[in-house]
Amino acid sequence: MSTSTPRSIVLLFSVALTCFLIGAGSVGYYVLAFYQPQQQVVNPNEPEKKTVARPPSLVRVDTARKELINTIRPFYGKLLEVQLARISTEVSGLVVTLPIEVGQKVKGGETLIAQIDKTWLELTIAQTEAEIKILEKQYAFQLSESERVESLALSRAVSESELNNQRTLVEQFRQNLEKANIANKEAKEKLKRTTILAPFDGYIIRRDTGLGELLAPGTSIAEIVSLGFIDARVAVVEEYINRIKIGDEMPIIINELGIKVVGKVHSIVPYDLMAPRSFPVIVRLEDRNGELKVGMSATALVAITDPNEEIVVSKDAVLIKPDGSTVWVAVKPPTQNNNSTMTDDDSTTLMAKPVPVKIIAEGINTYGVEPETEEGQILLVAGAKTVIEGAERLIPDQPIQIEEIDPKLLENLPPVTGHKIIKQKTRIGK
Repeated sequence: MSTSTPRSIVLLFSVALTCFLIGAGSVGYYVLAFYQPQQQVVNPNEPEKKTVARPPSLVRVDTARKELINTIRPFYGKLLEVQLARISTEVSGLVVTLPIEVGQKVKGGETLIAQIDKTWLELTIAQTEAEIKILEKQYAFQLSESERVESLALSRAVSESELNNQRTLVEQFRQNLEKANIANKEAKEKLKRTTILAPFDGYIIRRDTGLGELLAPGTSIAEIVSLGFIDARVAVVEEYINRIKIGDEMPIIINELGIKVVGKVHSIVPYDLMAPRSFPVIVRLEDRNGELKVGMSATALVAITDPNEEIVVSKDAVLIKPDGSTVWVAVKPPTQNNNSTMTDDDSTTLMAKPVPVKIIAEGINTYGVEPETEEGQILLVAGAKTVIEGAERLIPDQPIQIEEIDPKLLENLPPVTGHKIIKQKTRIGK
């Protein structure tokens, strides 16, 4: 019994395996017989179907130029006032007029800051003028008396002692008259200074007193900051400080406004503990009718190399990767003059060619580049069209189509931020 059981199991397994193999063979035959791909029959009368070409990629381009360029490095700082003054009273008295407000624009020598009460000074002037009149009469009498005593002294009718006493009396009245005149002049000068005017053109940034307050000499009334000009104070590292000279023109980017202005180097401070290994450079700018304000951040663009003539392209045209930098150039298709570089006179039938480059210099918005291959030196020349948007998705010899920005869209926009936004987000007809 024990021997027959294993034999029956082996027999059943053999039968099952045989059935599986027969079934698998049948399925394979069915697949080969009925699902074998049919060979396409070519009809010689039908035209040959052409392969569909890849559609052109939309790009924007800029023109390469041959010009002088030097490497520019940014240095950071902020805008400071040219003049800041705390206006104080020189005389004591009650504030009877205070027409200023914080933020008010004032004109130097014309705008009234405050008026101090004049009453007591006017009374003092009236009193000293009355005293002067009395002293003038007394002095005149003593002079005439002195002349009489002098004539008597010649005839020895009076003694030498009486003559000296008379001379002393005349000198005393003269000095008293002089003191009275000085006191009168002082009172009049104080009277003038009760009217306090703005010392220069500027803005009121703080008011320290109120109407009706009794002020002592030296009390602060308001604080004023100048307008018309403003200073950009930037810290330049010691490596490049000697490349800057007083009077040099220097471009300054005002970050908050997205604009670039040009000023002149007003001074170079040879000492600064706040920024180690750097020195403050003061660049004086026009404040553009108050558009530039104290406290705004500023970026000075300093040339740190001598200029050289290079092929200059937009920074957007250079793709910088760890293995090198590339500029994509628009060229004519092979049927048009052997892939020559496209220029301003050509239409927008294009093909993209990559040109490996080495960056020689870095400007504000441009690079000075040098092609690294012989083909690149032929393609990347002055006047060549370089791709500044859409280069990331290109492959060599890919057809491309140029998109351009309507110049009207750039009107009345800030030259940095406004143009950048339009170029990124706006297309013609959309």
